[in-house]
Amino acid sequence: MAFVPARLLSTALTLITCGTVFNALSLAADQVTLDLTKAGIVSVGDGPLSAKAADLLADEVERRTGISLPMLQDEHKSGFPTVVIQPLTEFPDVQVPVDLKTPSSADSYAIWVDRSQLTPTVHLLGYDGRATLYAAGRLLRLMSMTQGKLELPADVHLSSAPDVAIRGHQLGYREAANSYDAWDLSQYEQYLRDLIVFGANAIELIPAVTPDEERGPLMEMDPWEMNRKLSELIGSYGLDVWMWVPVYAHVDNPEEAEAELDRRRELFASFSHIDHIFVPGGDPGHTAPDVLLPWLSHMAEALHETHPGAGVWVSNQGFTPEQNEVLFGYLRDAEPDWLTGIVFGPWVKHSLAEARARTPRKYGIRRYPDICHTLRCQYPVPDWDPAFCQALGREPYNPRPQAMALIHNSTADLADGFATYSDGITDDVNKFVWNACGWDRDQNVEEILTEYGRYFIGEGHGESVATGLLALEENWRGPLRDNHSVEQTLAHWQQIERQAPEAAQNNWRLQLPLLRANYDAYLRRRLIRHTEIEEETIDRLRQATRIGPKAAIAEARSVLAQVTTDDTAHDLRKRLLELGKLLNESIGLQLDKATYGAVRSDRGAVLDYLDFALNDRPWLEAQFQQILALEGTTEQLQRIQLIVDWEDPGPGGFYDDLGCVGRQPHLLPSDREAAWRADPGFVSTSQSEFGNRVNHGLLQLNDGKLSWVNQAETLFGTPLRMRYTDLDPKATYRVRVTYAGRFHATMRLMADQHYEVHGPLPQPSETWPMEFAVPQAATSDGVLDLQWELLAQRGCQVAEVWLIKE
Repeated sequence: MAFVPARLLSTALTLITCGTVFNALSLAADQVTLDLTKAGIVSVGDGPLSAKAADLLADEVERRTGISLPMLQDEHKSGFPTVVIQPLTEFPDVQVPVDLKTPSSADSYAIWVDRSQLTPTVHLLGYDGRATLYAAGRLLRLMSMTQGKLELPADVHLSSAPDVAIRGHQLGYREAANSYDAWDLSQYEQYLRDLIVFGANAIELIPAVTPDEERGPLMEMDPWEMNRKLSELIGSYGLDVWMWVPVYAHVDNPEEAEAELDRRRELFASFSHIDHIFVPGGDPGHTAPDVLLPWLSHMAEALHETHPGAGVWVSNQGFTPEQNEVLFGYLRDAEPDWLTGIVFGPWVKHSLAEARARTPRKYGIRRYPDICHTLRCQYPVPDWDPAFCQALGREPYNPRPQAMALIHNSTADLADGFATYSDGITDDVNKFVWNACGWDRDQNVEEILTEYGRYFIGEGHGESVATGLLALEENWRGPLRDNHSVEQTLAHWQQIERQAPEAAQNNWRLQLPLLRANYDAYLRRRLIRHTEIEEETIDRLRQATRIGPKAAIAEARSVLAQVTTDDTAHDLRKRLLELGKLLNESIGLQLDKATYGAVRSDRGAVLDYLDFALNDRPWLEAQFQQILALEGTTEQLQRIQLIVDWEDPGPGGFYDDLGCVGRQPHLLPSDREAAWRADPGFVSTSQSEFGNRVNHGLLQLNDGKLSWVNQAETLFGTPLRMRYTDLDPKATYRVRVTYAGRFHATMRLMADQHYEVHGPLPQPSETWPMEFAVPQAATSDGVLDLQWELLAQRGCQVAEVWLIKE
């Protein structure tokens, strides 16, 4: 890469301004665009980063246009525009147009077109070397790039600085990621460049702690060596290198504590660049803060032996309230100088506002938002349809641009920035929304997505891609069966595919939304059909009193078996398999275990779930077996009737399938949208939870009832509440409840906060409804408030509730 030393700048600019006369039309005052097809690039200064910026600019232009922009030193192609890249820190006397703000803070830059001479000059002025990368990135996003053509709006005249200081993402080279483990160094570098173009300035690695960590089957390099090379690569671009290094050792044992320090010394010494170390206090991690914090002070000393300026950060993920008191008391009283800041991540049992209020100002706060998961996570999709939960799981392709912008912007002022929790490329859109919001939180989401679409899919597709990504987010709102826009979303993406056939074959950023659009429609069509099959199955059971229980079950089974032969949406299934192959070839995405080597099916391997039943077939079959084993016809008929009438609360009663969108009318808060917008992490409000219906090892459905797999849930001691109105004030009521969920909580149920419906009750080992009397005094005013209070475990979980009028 050629650059212009300071001593040659004067010569270069003289040549630029004294060359052959440029096309007169290009200098017209009302010129709309500047033709850069034959432009040259001048990188000014002695630093390596402005040269990197020039390389980035030239390479990405050539990838999209086929145009090779020459690098100029002391000469150029006379008569054509020039892009001049320089850092203000090396050239503090550069004159910026009077109406532009001179870059004055980290990563800030200015861009303007000077048309005062015979040939136009596009100036990219960065505050320092790294800032020139962001200036080059912004220029790439501003230019119109098509094959053989490169244009820039002639009136570009701007200065820009980021809103937050830390703008990063986790790119862990490990098997748990759904793609990164299949990458080579060049793929990492391209993704790094993509992130830089949109403003990222930090990358967090998940290094092997010892050199002998086993290489995964898809890895081209040992984890130790790849992370060492990634540290060097990231550092070469001037980005901050973070390392996520949990403490698994029992450091309360002096020998283990010292051995772990030795391992870390070796790790730190092997990396050429380390700017920050992040040690999670939990998730994973098990060390109490009164042990962890003193040990981290020794780790900081070991770190500074080879990286004297590196920072140390710690999170309180999973800390109990008592452990949080230890942490904040230590910060307040000891004020340790070895600590740089606190990280706010998943499973922190308080708000970010509380973290900022309790953390002394000398310490920074970095957010660690989970942007890759959709359920059982920090920011789950609110009230997600159970069909999506089962088939797409925790880690599908999940563009959530509106949600991500809200989550970022709502508390951005409380932290110094973010480095996201990410495991692969299925959260790609979310990364770029966080980048954009971290730079300018006032930027419109549709504008962010349009820029994303133009840059990654193609010049003519920006608005269409933005519309399609927003539509994919809307696909996940409300009950899937009732969401007719799912088919419209599919048609929209199919239209983009027809308009960009080459990108559909080799561009993973188009293949991913095509996968989701097809998958969502495939699921919806199958869900509609499987619901019809279950309804017909129940109708056959209703005949039991007339034709006998065995005959009714035989007929019901015959109908239910249609699930296994159902070929609804077979054309979409075929397309999904094709896209799975294309995505594996284009970006290493692992969409199933058998073919593509996914480490676990629930880590984004959505093709493994294409053929599972979306109704209650496994539970019904289990019930049929139990019923046929009963000896008496009367008892068999009673059990069949129980299935038929399962959701019927009787006259004047109510049934809620908690955790199932559209079927929980009495759950509080009743305005689900407003509650989510105020508390997207569900720290103090109820959310929908979906357990593991699938045995991921055997790849088969468990036989639990669907209504037991999803629950309403509250976390961190927040009570779970329901409200009933317009009750008969003279009647008495009973409440029937099904307790289920992965937390196995112990709870107390109160009515109107004063009347105990049941005392401390651990979740039963066998899931089945239980009934309790409701004190009549609680319903005498026609209103009933039910409140579950957590006594033990992580949170309240309730699967079903009937309020039965006696």
